[in-house]
This record gives sequence, C-alpha cells and structure tokens, in this order.
Amino acid sequence: MTHDESEWLPQHLIDLRAWIDARHDHGIATGFIRSPFLLDDALAERIGGYFKVGATPDEGSDVVFGLIH
Repeated sequence: MTHDESEWLPQHLIDLRAWIDARHDHGIATGFIRSPFLLDDALAERIGGYFKVGATPDEGSDVVFGLIH
C-alpha cells in the first residue's frame, strides 16, 4: 500500500490489508501456499470472515490453507 492510499482508506481496510499480508507470509513460510497466489472472490470472502471474528493472521492461514483442507 502506498502512503497516498493510507490517507484515504478507512482504518479497518488498512488493518485488513496488513492482516492479509501477514496471513499470506505465514502461508508461504509454512509451505501451505506458493507465491504467486491468486485469490478468488469466494476465498477472499472466507478469509475476510476470519479477520472479522478476530483470528490472528497465523490462525487464518492455518484454517484456510492448513493440511485439514
């Protein structure tokens, strides 16, 4: 995100973007996903739900990309 974007985006979107970046980094570090990763609308909605309920980025990554799926 650029500095200009942070001036007009609502704080909750700034927080969501940071959370998604951290979740993505955890998914790569654990080997659940490989970059580049393409996010479709359905998965984006699911991931957003984990953010909304207060899951950490690591928890969100584990649930979405973990070995149980």
